[in-house]
Amino acid sequence: RQALLVSCQFISFWQEQLPPLGRWVRVECPARIDLSGGWSDTPPITYEHGGAVVDVAVLVDGRRPIGAQARRIATPELQLISTSGSLEGEVVVELVCRDLDDLRDYCQPHMPGALLKAALVCTHIVNLLSPQTLREQLQERFGGGFELHTWSRLPHGSGLGTSSILAGAVIASLYRVSGRCAGVESLIHAVLHLEQVLTTGGGWQDQVGGLVPGLKIGRSKAQLPLKVEVEEITPPEGFVHILNQHLLLLYTGKTRLARNLLQIQSKGTWSMA
Repeated sequence: RQALLVSCQFISFWQEQLPPLGRWVRVECPARIDLSGGWSDTPPITYEHGGAVVDVAVLVDGRRPIGAQARRIATPELQLISTSGSLEGEVVVELVCRDLDDLRDYCQPHMPGALLKAALVCTHIVNLLSPQTLREQLQERFGGGFELHTWSRLPHGSGLGTSSILAGAVIASLYRVSGRCAGVESLIHAVLHLEQVLTTGGGWQDQVGGLVPGLKIGRSKAQLPLKVEVEEITPPEGFVHILNQHLLLLYTGKTRLARNLLQIQSKGTWSMA
């Protein structure tokens, strides 16, 4: 995990004006399927041997199933809401953070709102080491707080890259609502960094698959710091139609936390070394 944290050097952004109080910044993303190269994006394989994964961004029932939206609010606090199915769906997490201690469990992925809290830390909206209180930080830098909503129409643990793509949507919305913009390459590395901070681990193929449109191949060289490069692929005429005609998504009803699979895979790799 420490080896991949240095990938944050490939994150860059530019400053823009803060959006007005109350104006929503909304980001919606497709899911992803990988056609070849899965697991070559995961550590330690990806930085010891290099990785290459072919991904396709897909709609589910004709919709982008993963999303986040954020807005500035006058009160210097953080309102975090996650819903199931859609923005208007059942609320599964609703938190109000008024103190830095409310955010210190950001690295415990099973805790409610952990991903959202980790995103706030990784985008430097919040500095947990600052002598200032949370209210003081938010008021001084942004003139108030933030309200952040996330949603997914996919089942938990579906295997379609939901958490990584959702992290990308959250980071993109937080950058924009705090007066910054970042390119897709920076978002890919920002998600990689966030997932190491969150301790879920993980590689890079999910965010490549969901943040870059269409058909593409992501690559990383056998080196540290790990840098991901993406090449968009123009499919032959009729490819998308044929794929849509032959693609069926079936839900097994079984869920799993990617962190557990990744730990098993990593231990197996190290034991063979």
